[in-house]
Amino acid sequence: MYTHQHRAKGATLSDGRLGVVMIHGIRSGPKVWRPLEQLIANDEELGFVETLQFQYATGVKRLHPLRVFPSIDTVADSLKEFLATEAGDFERLMLVTHSQGGLVGQRHLARMLADGAGQELVRIKRVVMLACPNNGSELLLSLRRNILGLGHPQEKDLRPLNREVSATLRTILRDVVHATAVSDRTCPIDFRVYAGESDRVVPAASAQSVFPDTAALPGDHSTILKADSADHRTFTTLRRLILTLPEGEDDRLPSAAQAVPPNPRGSVTNIISGGTAHGPVIQGGTVEVSFPHPPADENGP
Repeated sequence: MYTHQHRAKGATLSDGRLGVVMIHGIRSGPKVWRPLEQLIANDEELGFVETLQFQYATGVKRLHPLRVFPSIDTVADSLKEFLATEAGDFERLMLVTHSQGGLVGQRHLARMLADGAGQELVRIKRVVMLACPNNGSELLLSLRRNILGLGHPQEKDLRPLNREVSATLRTILRDVVHATAVSDRTCPIDFRVYAGESDRVVPAASAQSVFPDTAALPGDHSTILKADSADHRTFTTLRRLILTLPEGEDDRLPSAAQAVPPNPRGSVTNIISGGTAHGPVIQGGTVEVSFPHPPADENGP
């Protein structure tokens, strides 16, 4: 399921519009985004934004001979197709996730990089994670297993010290958060990570984990999303992150990397010291070589 919001009449998706993809958590659905979605729709300065809700199967495990709940890997692959199809016309995307939705978003990025598809992630300019259990959740662990059902494929990723979650987190930090260039295996994307001030389900230590840009927002694990006015800090924060979104690839690279000008195409520069000589034209370019002046002859005339 997905929802498009307030596309300007006559506008095309290449007119600088932004697709904000919202990813819900376990035992949840797109309706949890309605308060924020409505505030975005009512804000005139955010008229270039279109919200899209990604929905996946989740809930309490029930015995069914022909149906199972998908694993996080499977949901991540479903997100891949959603971004290619429902969000395929957007040149700029931002992912906004809640709870387990943050694990889904990270797993998607990690799996794309593992497949050598880093170039395809360039249009994702920012990821905003709200109350994501990056280090798991210990609250009511035994009860949660009983409620969701033994062997629930999504519940295992919520357990503390889960290997797959930890491996994904390492990939995200190394190849996304701290990446400096786009390649098949890397893509720099800005991550903003928030804990709920009163969240006992996913404590701040787990939600913020080892990400560099972290903070906290009002509310517990569920009320962090229930922005009841345009003054609610979850909305004002999201609004700020939308309005300050990086425009292009260079905006996400360190300033030192932007400051180094490339050589003209087809030219080679070799600076030693002293005078300068220009070589012949090679494939439409030039070779510029600098040689030192010979030292003055002290015994000369």
